[in-house]
Amino acid sequence: MSNSTDKKNDVWDETVQTYHAGQGWKFLSNFKADFGVTCNSLGTPHKALEAAKESLMGIEHYPAADFEPALSAVAGWLCPNRDIRSRFTMGNGASELIDLITRQAPKGPFKPGPSIVDNTAVQYMEYQRSAEADGRTVLHYNDPQAESISAIINPCNPTGVFLNIEELKTHISTKCASNSYVLVDESMLPWYGENWREQSLSSIPDWIENLYKEKGIAVWVIISWTKIWCCPGIRLGSAIAPTTDLMIDLKKKQVPWSLNTMAIAFAAEVVKDIEYMKSTWRVTTEWRNETISRLSSEFPSWKFYGESWLSWIWIDTGSCENAAKVDELTSKAGLPIRPGSKGYNMPRFIRIGVRKASEVDFLIQSLQPLKTH
Repeated sequence: MSNSTDKKNDVWDETVQTYHAGQGWKFLSNFKADFGVTCNSLGTPHKALEAAKESLMGIEHYPAADFEPALSAVAGWLCPNRDIRSRFTMGNGASELIDLITRQAPKGPFKPGPSIVDNTAVQYMEYQRSAEADGRTVLHYNDPQAESISAIINPCNPTGVFLNIEELKTHISTKCASNSYVLVDESMLPWYGENWREQSLSSIPDWIENLYKEKGIAVWVIISWTKIWCCPGIRLGSAIAPTTDLMIDLKKKQVPWSLNTMAIAFAAEVVKDIEYMKSTWRVTTEWRNETISRLSSEFPSWKFYGESWLSWIWIDTGSCENAAKVDELTSKAGLPIRPGSKGYNMPRFIRIGVRKASEVDFLIQSLQPLKTH
C-alpha cells in the first residue's frame, strides 16, 4: 500500500460533509499514531472495551430502545447528586443530537460562540453544518442581529479558548438573544480535572430553568463521550434539555435504536472506571507540557494555544507554507495531524493531539526537514 495521502481525502465528501480528522490513518501503510484527533491519549478503557466485545454475543436481539442501562449510568455519572433522566438522552455521537436540536430550534439565523485566536473566531464546525442543512443563515459571531440558535464550544475545539462557569453564564445571559436556543458543547470539559462537574452547566439546573422562564433562552448541554473515553468507532453522545417538555419533543423526533448493543454495553461499564479518569487527569497535562516544551525548542517561533489540561494543542506555525509542510511530513511519516486549512480556514495553524513521549519522538523526527525548509 502506498503512503500517499490522496485516498484519505476521497473518504470525506466536503460537498455534503464538514471535514473531520481521523479518516486518513487507515490509508497509511506506515501508520504509527493519529495526532489528528483529540481522543484520550491513554486509549480505550480496557474493561469497557471487553464489555462491548462481549455484548456482540447478543447481536441477534434488538438493543434497548430506552438505551438502558447506559442512559441511567451515564446520567448518574454526569450528575451524581440529582436525577436528570427526564431531561436527558443519548445519541449516535453528539452529531445526531446536534442535528436534532438544531431542527427543533426556532427558525432563524445561527451564530457561533466566542472563540477568538489571531483576530479570527473559529470553532468545531458540526453546529454550523447542521444550521446550514436546516436552511439557516450564518451570522458573524459579533453580528448585532439577533440569532435564533447559537453554539458555544467550551472549551473550544480547536482554539482551546475556555470560559469558566461564571464567564459562561454571563455571556449567555447578556449576549444570547431572548427566545433562542443555546447549544453548549462540553465534550472536552471532563479533562478539566476531578472537579470538572463544577464547571459544567449541568451543575446549575435551577439557573438554566430560570433563564428559560425569564428570557426564553433554552440552554442545551451536549457532550460527545467518544473523546474522553477514546471510542469514536461506536458513536456515543448525550444531551441535557432545559426542560422535560423540550426533551420529550426531541425524543419524538429521534430515530429508534440510536445506540447499538456495543455502545450501550460500553457506556454502562466505562463510568465505573475511576482509575482511568484519574490517570487521564494526571498524564494529559504532563504530556501536553512536555510536547510544547519540545516543539518550542525545535521551532521557537511557533505559538501554542489552549489550557494546560486539554487533550490537544492548537499551534500557529507562522506561515501557511509551514503548516502545509507539517501536514505533508507527518502524513508521510504515518503521523497524521489536523491542518487548520481544512474546515477551519486557518491555514497557518495545525492541531495535534496530546500523545505519549515515544509517539512525540516520531513526530519530532518527522519534522526535522522543516528546520531547513
